[in-house]
Amino acid sequence: MIRDIKKMAANHYDVLVIGGGITGAFIAWDSALRGLKVALVDKGDFGAATSAATSKLIHGGLRYLKTLEVGLVRESLQERRIMEILAPHLVYPLPFVFPAYGWGMRGMPAAVSAMVFYDTLSYDRKWINDDDKKIPGHETFSAEQVLKLEPILDPAELKGGVIYYDCQMYNPERLSLEPILSAEEYGADVVNYVKAEDLLIEGDRVTGALVQDLMDKNREYDLKASVTVNAAGPWADMILGKIRGKKHHGLIRSKGIHILTRPLYKDRAMVLQTKTGRHFFIIPWRGHSLIGTTDVVYKGHPDDFKVTENDIADFLEEINVTVPAARLSRSDVCFQYGGLRPIVEKETSVEVEVYDASRKYELYDHETDEGIRGFVTAIGGKYTTSRNMARQLVDMILLKLSREVIPCQTHTTPLFGGEIGRFASFVQRAKIRKPAGLSDDAIVNLCRNYGSRYLDVIESGEKKAHLNRVCEQFPDIWAEVIHAVRHEMAVCLTDVLFRRTGLCTLGDPGEEVVERVAEIMAKELGWKKSRKNEEMDKALDVFTVREEQAEA
Repeated sequence: MIRDIKKMAANHYDVLVIGGGITGAFIAWDSALRGLKVALVDKGDFGAATSAATSKLIHGGLRYLKTLEVGLVRESLQERRIMEILAPHLVYPLPFVFPAYGWGMRGMPAAVSAMVFYDTLSYDRKWINDDDKKIPGHETFSAEQVLKLEPILDPAELKGGVIYYDCQMYNPERLSLEPILSAEEYGADVVNYVKAEDLLIEGDRVTGALVQDLMDKNREYDLKASVTVNAAGPWADMILGKIRGKKHHGLIRSKGIHILTRPLYKDRAMVLQTKTGRHFFIIPWRGHSLIGTTDVVYKGHPDDFKVTENDIADFLEEINVTVPAARLSRSDVCFQYGGLRPIVEKETSVEVEVYDASRKYELYDHETDEGIRGFVTAIGGKYTTSRNMARQLVDMILLKLSREVIPCQTHTTPLFGGEIGRFASFVQRAKIRKPAGLSDDAIVNLCRNYGSRYLDVIESGEKKAHLNRVCEQFPDIWAEVIHAVRHEMAVCLTDVLFRRTGLCTLGDPGEEVVERVAEIMAKELGWKKSRKNEEMDKALDVFTVREEQAEA
């Protein structure tokens, strides 16, 4: 992958995608697969905002049955199976315990009814060749059995429980990157750290965007396209605001945070319902517990968002009320992260409570809505349904371009690195063939992160020492850092630490690790000492937590 914005500015594209999160990534890949000439830009790194702030789940959205969004649940369950097929190295089944309390909405009859319906809607969950990926139906357990499985649960009013399955992502950041890599492989031009400063408008038509290269003195370029796609997530309404003199759709931002704590239990995830009816997950994650998420309306500027001490304190209180035996304190939190979800909702009550707002996505053809040609917007939705959202949008784009409607291929085409067949057999072969000096956990980590492309990473290491671990805490090796810079458009230290590798999965790995990675990147990218120190400061700042959030 090469950053060449000047070359991009000399082209005319069929499609220009603004936003490189999971939605924009799938739009770019789908468009490229169908033969369109595609460009994608993102003001930050690919998948660095909302797409990096997930619960690390590909799931059907069990809680949406409560609001009778049956269509959304069915779509999500179908996409869950497709994701297992497209990215078998990154998506795998995970058991969830759903404890039932009392006899109301939190009780056993309601839980069992929901699970029967959930299983019915996921009737195709075993339509997959890899037996390890076939998801079983739910099982019910008595209160005594549930407490034996998960003794940390509050026994008061516990009536039993259910175990069901959804899917976990090994590395959501890499799953966001893979459609970008796939799009680039099929001819798309993609670039990070390029901001869409304005839309190019001729009469009633959007003809592209004026962009700034944030890595090159904010130099500006015109990127021309027949159709411009607004896939900017929490910034989508700001892109819409570039259509001067035109009304634009409103957008509500929901703040969701996650915390990583000492392990509360090991092998299964837990879905818990608070006394107010809100759900959150406690998920096993690399020897720790990942707990999330919150749903609170956010009214500040999206660029200013950061998790605060108040956010953490409020969430800890909610967790401890729901699971008293957890007894979590601030010192138990080793890392925190959060993001903003764009929500489309007409009801004014959602300004106060966004938990019940729909996670359905919206696709806007601004020619139909506002008489503006060459411009479409994708907004809302959830990680799991992003591929299908992109499919529908690309169908719309083909019609706007008066092209032959070529069928979507993303549901049957493996993602970049996904051409591996049965994952367990793939890993076993990789272990047998691994180079001398590479540990088993390092080769498994490579297989998980890069799938069938893991040998490309190993070959990026020019010295035997590049197969060594970066640090004892994690299985990531030095060749991954080099590969990220040379082949995955990692241009900032945070790109490597947080999104190309798992080195900051559990929080701060220590200043020594950060500095050593910075030194490798400085050598690869020709950074001066001042630039290296600046990159380190930015990376370490991610681990700081503000006392309060500034509001607009």
